[in-house]
Amino acid sequence: MSRRAFTALPLLLALLAGCYSIRYHRRIEPDETSTASTWHHGAISGVIDISGPMPIDQSCPGGAAAVENEVTFVNGLLQVLTGGRWVNLWTPSTVRVTCARPGARAAVPASAARRVKMAVVKLAARTGVAQGTADLFTDALVGELRRRGLQVLADSDIAAMLGVERNRQMLGCSDATCLAEIGGALGVDRIVHGSVGRIGGSLVVNLSSIDSKRGVAVASATERLRSESDEAFLDALPRLVAELLRESAPPPRL
Repeated sequence: MSRRAFTALPLLLALLAGCYSIRYHRRIEPDETSTASTWHHGAISGVIDISGPMPIDQSCPGGAAAVENEVTFVNGLLQVLTGGRWVNLWTPSTVRVTCARPGARAAVPASAARRVKMAVVKLAARTGVAQGTADLFTDALVGELRRRGLQVLADSDIAAMLGVERNRQMLGCSDATCLAEIGGALGVDRIVHGSVGRIGGSLVVNLSSIDSKRGVAVASATERLRSESDEAFLDALPRLVAELLRESAPPPRL
């Protein structure tokens, strides 16, 4: 090894040791075709923030799915060249943002989902579906939600708490305000309602989750199942419930 190469070896090792990457993921589907990259500038070994927060809203109007802060080889080289004995005067890093897919929603973490209490109203039977079948679909929906660890009130629980007559009145309740009142009376965080019907050879499913405190829909799942069999609902149930547990979240701020 030449003397020059030997002399440069500590610098190379220092640069390699100084390179790092930190990646923050949100539980939301990314749009890999929509990314933004910029340098973030700091001073005095990063103690002073020169660049300030990155305006993610401008780069990703629908929010970010992932944010990566990396000290690349070039960043590390500049830090070393502008560094003193104890501190680096200039500490640049590279920030990359992957935007969220338009319309995507953040999934509620399992730990948070278990703290949510829900009530499931009987699904309304539309054209081509018997009410008895819709009731079985409702039972399957309750079972899938409970399987995921949530506290769920089914029709029998609702009738016991509200009384049979009030429970009958609730069956004719379809707007968010009315459902929110029912949810408030039950003491639940979310109330789930929806309908199932047939159009030709397809089963059309519409589900919605209402925030009982705000009286607004926070999640929904709508799907056309191209099947003559009612079992298509059972096959699609896991992904329909996954959609119901996805709720909008504000984009992170760096």
